[in-house]
Order: sequence, then C-alpha cells, then structure tokens
Amino acid sequence: MGRLAVLILLACHTAVWAAPAAKPPRLTLAPCKLPDYEGAARCGTWEVFENRAAASGRKISLRVVVIPARAEPVAPDPVVFFEGGPGVSVVDSAPSFVEELSAVLLHRDLVLVDARGTGGSHPLSCPQPEGLRGVEEALDTFMDPAAVRRCREVLARDNDLTQFTTDAMVDDVDEVRAALGYEKLNLMGASYGTRAAQVYLRRHPESVRTVVLSSVLPTDARVPTHLAAHTQAAFDHVVADCAAEAPCHAAFPDPRGDLETVLKRLATAPVGVPVRDEDGKERTLQLSKNGVVQTVRYLLYRPSGVRELPFVLRRAAEGDLTLIGQRAYDIASALLASPPDGLYLSVTCAEDVAFVDRDEAAQLSAKSFVGDLRLRQQLAACAEWPYAKLPASFLEPVSSPVPVLLVAGENDPATPLEWALRVARALPRSRLLVVPGGAHTFYGLEGVECLDRLTADFVARGSAEELDLDGCRNAIRRPPFARSLEELGTRP
Repeated sequence: MGRLAVLILLACHTAVWAAPAAKPPRLTLAPCKLPDYEGAARCGTWEVFENRAAASGRKISLRVVVIPARAEPVAPDPVVFFEGGPGVSVVDSAPSFVEELSAVLLHRDLVLVDARGTGGSHPLSCPQPEGLRGVEEALDTFMDPAAVRRCREVLARDNDLTQFTTDAMVDDVDEVRAALGYEKLNLMGASYGTRAAQVYLRRHPESVRTVVLSSVLPTDARVPTHLAAHTQAAFDHVVADCAAEAPCHAAFPDPRGDLETVLKRLATAPVGVPVRDEDGKERTLQLSKNGVVQTVRYLLYRPSGVRELPFVLRRAAEGDLTLIGQRAYDIASALLASPPDGLYLSVTCAEDVAFVDRDEAAQLSAKSFVGDLRLRQQLAACAEWPYAKLPASFLEPVSSPVPVLLVAGENDPATPLEWALRVARALPRSRLLVVPGGAHTFYGLEGVECLDRLTADFVARGSAEELDLDGCRNAIRRPPFARSLEELGTRP
C-alpha cells in the first residue's frame, strides 16, 4: 500500500483517534532540542525504584523524550521503540531511525525512554582503553576479565547490578506509559530491542496494540551458544551468492580459501598495517588473527559490508592487508563507542550466559572459523559479574493474540531467520517478511523504502492479515558484489 492509501486509511480512523487518553498525564514534558535532530521534541525525567520488587531504596532517573506526530489527527496510541545492544541509548540513536519511520510517525507520537543503565538513564559505563591500543584490544578480545572485575568494583559501589534486567526495563517503560497518560502502545524493536518488546508484551499485554520486530532475538537465544555457527552459516551464504554471480565468481573464485590464507598468515603473530584514523592521520595497526575474524563477522552484519567482503578477502590473501586493516580499525573504533558494558553484562549474563550449555556451545564453535574465543571470553566475563538469577521460564516463547509484524534478513549472522520463524510460531496473528539479501541490518539494499510504508500500513490497520508482503519483498534487491575500489566508493 502506498503513502496516499495509508493517509486515506488513517483519515478513516479520525473518530476513534479523537478519544481521550485513559488517564490524565502525571509526567510533564518541556520543549527541548535533541542533538542531530531538527524536529520538535519534548523532554522530561521519571524516577523509578532501582529495586522494583522492594519498591524502596535507591531510585533511577529515566530520560524520557516524546517526538510529536507531524500531522493531525493524532492517534491516541503512540509508537515506543526499543533499541538494540543491550545498551544502546534509544534517545541518542533516534535521529538515525526517525526518518526511516516517517510514514509510521506521521500521525503518531514517538515515545523514547532510555532504558535503565543506558544513555541519560544512569548509564553503567566501564572505562575503555583509548587510542590505537584500545582499537587493538577491541579487536583481539571481547571483554577482558580483569577489566570486567575493575568495572564491577567501581559500579557496584552505587548500583545493585542484579537489578538491570529486561524485565525491570520494560516495567519502567510501562510506568512511563501510564505517567504520560497513554492507554495502548505500538511497540517496535530492533535486535535486542525485539526481546525487550516481547518481554513487554508478556508482562503488559493489556497495554499493547501492535508489535513490529526487526532482526528477531528470542527469549531463549542463549547467546553466545550459536554465535560462531551462525557467523559461519552467513559467511557460507556469501560464498554461495558470489559463486552464483558470474562476475563475482570470475574475480573471486574462492573467498573461503582467501579467508583461510589470511588467517593462516596471522596465526603466529600480528602484522603491522597502515591505517588512517578519524582525523586522517596515518597509524600502524597491529592486525591479529582475532582482529580479522572480528572484522569479517561485523562486515557480515550489513549488506554494504557483504557486498565488499569477497574483494576485501582477495586483496588480503594476495598480501595487501591495507583494506581489511582499515575496515578493522573503523569497526573497532565504533565498538569503543558502543553501549555501556555494565548494562550489557547485567542483561546478557542473566538472560543468556546463565543458560548456556558449555559442551553444546563448544562443539558448535569448533565448526566455525570464529572458533571459541568469544564463547570463552563471555563466559569468563560473566564469572566476574553479579547478575540476576532468573527462572528457566524466562526462556519460554512469548505467546499473544496481539498483531505482530516480523522482519528478518535472509542472511543474518546475529539473529538468523530461523529465530524469527520460531518466535512467529507462538504469535497466531503474526506475519513474517524475509528481506532478500538482508543481514542483521538492511543498509545497502535497494528498494528497502517499502519497509517504512509496509510498517505504516500495519500500524494503521492494527492487523497484519492483508499486508502486501510480496510486493515489498519483490521490490528489494541486493546490489552486485564490488570488484574494485572504485565500486566500493571508499578509501583503501
């Protein structure tokens, strides 16, 4: 359905939208300016107990932002977005997704609540090494146990680290919903945010009108059990796609062999590679085998990275590590600016690592070029961190009659398609759109604009039954693999 049809459908709901909110608001917001966002916004704070069960003791001040609908009439049920990570500030990242949701947000407010432990809501930030040393550490390790221990010692002085869970986060958001006077919400989530949306739906079903889940993380994912295996599957998919595309196959007949050549070269010691930092200054990065593994894994996260991967590996296998070194530096720099490690540990140690079958995970990791590095390091990090002890019932699939739209990339190394299929089975009013060429994100695909229109149609209808999934899926294309620096459109 096109934008005009969506507007007509929205207009038909004017009488319903005129209904007042269920309760008068208790949280007063004031006009504010968000960095890198030119539109109107209203900001405020809301205090919640750190220990929600005790309902006493320390409080956490949550940052709350509402971006108002752009046109009349305004529907009474806003959109609430849950970000990934866990740990990404939804307020700070809003400028990157508000425009993508322009059709959805035309007649609906967008409510943003930085989850406890993130952004402007008492972030659980661990000190990060700076400069080139920090970049190299980010590539070589996941979370050093000694650094985790030091972070714990600092944060535990003023925080009960066992109180930072998805359950607590979504309960905070529901409290904010009530304080703002909204009766129903349209939930949206990406990556870890899809787990948060599912948990909200489980704990507060009466407050949910619709749900959109993009790159779906189930409650029983048990990361990092399958991380290495899923990365290997995504890489194998790229190898097969290159082989099926004649120009790619002619230029890069053996990407798997190229990767093996590079990893073998770096197996004994790192190699110094010239790179340029954010200011254009040349540095020498000590590129290790682990650094290459990390770089390949993260290039698989987005179609634009997938598009260049065979070319990057061929250059490296031929002896020129400059391009893969630059990609490694850029990726690691982004990791250093990533979500607060403390929040990530509190959530994932309680909800994933605590349920990992170590033998199963080790066997799966052994079959992948990723190996068991991430598995060993994440288990060691959680051994140093206090976290909530959750019942096994947390892993149970979320079942609900609420309408749900699921969107999954066909080649996602982090939240694979099989997970979206599993989540959908427990949601009888759900439909799943598989994005051709999609990875963990969809950046770099052609025609993905239809996702905004499809989502707007779904939220306006309050139903997934008559959505034109085929039309959107057929409009999306993966561009050809790059075969030169000119096609990459970027510096080496």
